[in-house]
Amino acid sequence: MGKKNRKKFKTDSQPQLTRLHALVQRIQRGDYPSQKILALEWEKTPRTIQRDMDFIRDVWRLPLEYDPYRYGFYFSEPVGKFPMVPISEKELVSVFIAQKALTQYHGTPFEQPLRSAFEKLVSSLQGEISVAWADLDSAISFRGIETNTEDMEELARLSGAIRSRNEIEFEYRKLEEQSLNSKLQTPNSTETSSSNNQTSKANPDAGRQPATRRVRPYHLANIGNQWYLFGYDLMRQAMRKFVPARMSGLKVTTRKFERPKGFSVDNLLKGSFGVFSGGETMEMKIWFDRARAQLVREKKWHHSQEVRELGNGEIEVAFELSSFVEIVLWILGWGEHAKAVSPKELVEEVKRVVGSLRERYS
Repeated sequence: MGKKNRKKFKTDSQPQLTRLHALVQRIQRGDYPSQKILALEWEKTPRTIQRDMDFIRDVWRLPLEYDPYRYGFYFSEPVGKFPMVPISEKELVSVFIAQKALTQYHGTPFEQPLRSAFEKLVSSLQGEISVAWADLDSAISFRGIETNTEDMEELARLSGAIRSRNEIEFEYRKLEEQSLNSKLQTPNSTETSSSNNQTSKANPDAGRQPATRRVRPYHLANIGNQWYLFGYDLMRQAMRKFVPARMSGLKVTTRKFERPKGFSVDNLLKGSFGVFSGGETMEMKIWFDRARAQLVREKKWHHSQEVRELGNGEIEVAFELSSFVEIVLWILGWGEHAKAVSPKELVEEVKRVVGSLRERYS
């Protein structure tokens, strides 16, 4: 009967690891604590404590015994460090790779919390498996964009405002690029685009001077090695995205807010190749010659990606997108090895940018 209960416990639920860890340390004191005493100390039922004891003995396989004369638990052998979670060597290597990737946060407010979390996980695994850390260190490395310490401090404050649901104020300087506002021109969006052009002079976002923003911060995301803050702009009465590096004078106010239950970053980014989205999505096709086709095949550039083999090593890649902003830059990044195929509006936009480049270099 006991075996059946124990099996059910293992499959149904697992006690909190923090309590189990503390219970092991409590028993190591050697004063033979009873089930009743442990239940009182942890404000749990004796039945819960007994399940914890079963887990420590049967799952962690620690030498836990019960002394019927002293009416308490003890360890029949010395207990050193023990695993808090079962993990394989492959999984630990994955953790190591993640730790290496996070070295870009060295010297930032995020470094200590990340280092602490990693050390706790690794320390709980000592003695369970053996890994040649030096070999891993020499075999794996990451190279990327250096992190600005001031930017990371700003991110820490923004993250705190998001968690505490506090409105923020800051000065924001937008990029002045004509093409940044270009979106997919469909029959349903042409009128809107025309209207936007007519009112551009009255746009509060225009101009070189930074503008004051009052925002309810909803979400921070790192997309394409760039941080973005998604929030509700109180002055413009609409959702906006901001690059923290373009903020100045950040102030976290005492004004509270509630984030909408239906808020979803995935919905905001639907149809984008990165962070820019427009109206309705449309299939966009790009041709690649054999010199770059294999490079394109090797990576999943977008969740809607479809690759069609054309023969002679050439391919055609299709995406479902709603904005030209990032896909045009991506196409041009391949140089003469790529060409926009459809829709016509995409081809014309690429031609326009190429024309501007030609004038720039003439």
